Amino acid sequence: MASFSSPGIGSGLDVAGIVSQLVAAERAPTQTRLDQREAQALAKLSALGTVKGAVGTFQSVLEPLLELETFQGRTTRSDNEEIFTATADSNAAPGRYGIEVISLASGSKIRSDAFAAPDTVVGSGTLTISSGSETFTVDVASPTDTLVEIAGAINDSEFNTSVLASIVNSVDGSHLVLTSAEEGAASAIQVLASGDPGLDALVYDTTGGITNMTEVDAAADASLYIDGLEVSATSNVVTDAIEGVSINLTGAEAGTVYDLVVGFDNEAAREQVRSFVDGYNELMAALSSQTSFDAESLIAGPLFGESSVRNLGFDLRNTAGGIASNTSSPFQALAEIGISTNLDGTLELDESALSDVFASSFDDVGRLFSGEGGFATLLDNLLGEFLEPESAISTRTDGLEALIDDIGDQREALDARMLAVESRLTAQFSALDSLISQLDSTSAFLGQQLAALPGNSPSTNG
Repeated sequence: MASFSSPGIGSGLDVAGIVSQLVAAERAPTQTRLDQREAQALAKLSALGTVKGAVGTFQSVLEPLLELETFQGRTTRSDNEEIFTATADSNAAPGRYGIEVISLASGSKIRSDAFAAPDTVVGSGTLTISSGSETFTVDVASPTDTLVEIAGAINDSEFNTSVLASIVNSVDGSHLVLTSAEEGAASAIQVLASGDPGLDALVYDTTGGITNMTEVDAAADASLYIDGLEVSATSNVVTDAIEGVSINLTGAEAGTVYDLVVGFDNEAAREQVRSFVDGYNELMAALSSQTSFDAESLIAGPLFGESSVRNLGFDLRNTAGGIASNTSSPFQALAEIGISTNLDGTLELDESALSDVFASSFDDVGRLFSGEGGFATLLDNLLGEFLEPESAISTRTDGLEALIDDIGDQREALDARMLAVESRLTAQFSALDSLISQLDSTSAFLGQQLAALPGNSPSTNG
C-alpha cells in the first residue's frame, strides 16, 4: 500500500504558513530598499520628462519669434470688399490709398460654329493653339477627328497648361469652346490649322485676319487708379502696384473711389509678446515645482538638488534679464519694452508700456527678439543645449534608466534567492514535522504500554 505525507498533518504545525512568514521576513528589508530606490528613480525620471516637455513647449513658443516677419504683420481694410480686398506683408508701409476700379481683367473665350453633334467628324491634320506665352500643337487623325475627340486631345496635351476645351450643346448644334486659363490681354487665344479643310472651321487668327470661330469674351487687362495714378494689371490680383500689398479685385465701379487702409498689426505682435511671457513663466513654474523644498513640511520636489535643472533656471533668469546682442533694434533689454522680472524669476508684461513702444517703434520690437543675438534666439540656443544628447540632463536620464534596469535585475536575483530560502526552510520544517509526528506516535505507544502494566487496570485501581 502506497504511503504519502503532507507537512503539518502529523504534527499539527502550519509548515506552509511558517515558511511563508519567514520568507517574507527575509525578503522585506531588501524588497523595501529596492522599492524605495525604484520609486525615487521613477519619480526623478518622470520629473525630468516633465521638465523636458516644458522646455519643448517653450521652444515651440520661441520658434515663430525667431523670424522678424512674425512681429511685422500688417492689417488691411477695404471700404468696399465687393470691389476689392487686400493683404499686406512686412514690406508694406502703413498708409491710406484711394482705389478706383475701372474694369476687371478677363480671359479669352472663343467658340466654333455649330456642328451637327459632338461626334461629327471635323477633319485630320494639326492644330496649333496659343494663349499668353504658351504655344502647343495637337495632332488630329482618324478616327479621333470628331469634335469631342478634338476637345479631349486639347485638354490631354502634355504641353497644354493655358487653354481649356469643352463642348456646349445648344439648340443649333454642338460647339467647341476654348477658354484661356489665365486673365489679361496677353491670354488671347489663337488657333491655326493644317491638313484637311474641315479643320479650317476651328481657325481663329486675328493676326492673319481669319476668324472662323467667334469671340465670346475678349482678353483684357484690369484697369484701376490708385491715388489718381493709372494702373494696368494682367490679372485681378494686383501685386506690383503698392510695395508689399496685394490687391484682389472683385468688382468694378468706375467713377467711385474707395479707401484701402494699411496699418501695423499691433494685436498680432502684442499676442506674440504675451505668448513669450506666458511660455517663459510656464517653464519657470515647471522647473520650480520639480526642484522646490518646503522648509516647514520638509517636503522636497523630485529634482531637488539636481544641478542640471537648477542651473537651467539660473541660466534662463540671467538670459532673460540680460542684454540682447548683435540686434539692429534700439532696444537691448526686455525691460525697455515693458517686460520686467519678478523676484521669483517670472516675467511680467506692462501692456501700457508695450503700447507706447508699438506706437513709436513698432518694427523694432521684433528685432529685439529675432535674429542672431535676439532674446528668442538666445533662449532657444540655451534650451537646445539643455536637450542635447550629451547634455547633463540627458546623461542623468540615461543614468536613471540604467538604475531602474539594475533594480529589475536585483529583483530577479532576490526572487531566485527567496525560492532557494523557501525550499530550504520547507525541507527543514518538513523534517521537524516528521520528527514531531514520530515523537507523538512514540508517546502514544508508550502511554498504551504503561496503561497495560499490572496494577494500572481499572479493577485494581478501583
